[in-house]
Amino acid sequence: MARPLLAQAHDLQRTMARLVRKYQFRDRNETVCHGLSVAQAYALRALSEEGPLAMGELASELRVSLSTMTRVVDPLVRKRLARRVADPGDRRLCRIVLSDAGTRLWSTIERDLTANDAEVLRGIPPAEREAVIRVIGLLSEAVDVWRARQQVEA
Repeated sequence: MARPLLAQAHDLQRTMARLVRKYQFRDRNETVCHGLSVAQAYALRALSEEGPLAMGELASELRVSLSTMTRVVDPLVRKRLARRVADPGDRRLCRIVLSDAGTRLWSTIERDLTANDAEVLRGIPPAEREAVIRVIGLLSEAVDVWRARQQVEA
């Protein structure tokens, strides 16, 4: 018989907190690699995956305020890893675009992260690795559904 939902939710919260603490092991503002903060690395990832984004879109993607996003993007622009370009549909808006240097740096970071994750996966029996990845994907999708529901109710 399955345990009650609230007991499972309690265990999920504790397990996720431990996982995030161990896996992330750094503060959002800490410099993690290649002279970037965690937030800047997240911004590079989002720009790489989503393409040019308006500041508001990027802030929403990273779940931070617009002012925080500006503090994240400004150093990327100064380092010439990203640039601001006028939105072709609305000249009042600007979009953030990865530069060639930003694209190359993100490729290097992604390669490093993948190598690290390969080492983590070595600690999981090979027959269970795909299931772990699938379950984490299901959890991520469930969080997206929950967040969307929260926005509708607000």
